[in-house]
Amino acid sequence: MCFESAEMHRKAREAEEARRRKLADDLKRRDRSSAPARPHTWLSRVIQPALAVLLLSLAAEGQAGVSGPALMGSVTLIQVNATDATFIFAGQCRGNAANFSMTLSPYNVANTTAANLEGLSLSGQGPAGCLSQLGGENLTVNTVVTPQFVNLGSSATAGHVVILYVVP
Repeated sequence: MCFESAEMHRKAREAEEARRRKLADDLKRRDRSSAPARPHTWLSRVIQPALAVLLLSLAAEGQAGVSGPALMGSVTLIQVNATDATFIFAGQCRGNAANFSMTLSPYNVANTTAANLEGLSLSGQGPAGCLSQLGGENLTVNTVVTPQFVNLGSSATAGHVVILYVVP
């Protein structure tokens, strides 16, 4: 009788332990399936752009005469003849495409550096729907990320550029 009682107690204990292990495994599996696959993906899509805009606004705050919203994107300069170059901006403003191009005259691309591209005036190039519905405001190149700048003589590319509006 004692043997049967001990055996029954052992089987009940093993069954209870198996049930607890299964429950713990089910909870772990459920937690893994409900968790985002890459939690930092959300951060990179939401937080990083917000931080970039904050940093850009802080950088522009100390400069008189410029304001947001910022146009962010890339710039390509192409020398078209001895005196003229084409300025091509491909980027965004407030999450919308804000592309434009214009002729710079006189302009020599071969002498362009990231530092002297900053402060370049872009008259009447404000894209429609960014600062105003009609656009046409004056802009200035505010920031050029130096490691993203390459000059090949007859053309130059700046991978990351911030352009701001000139305050009248």
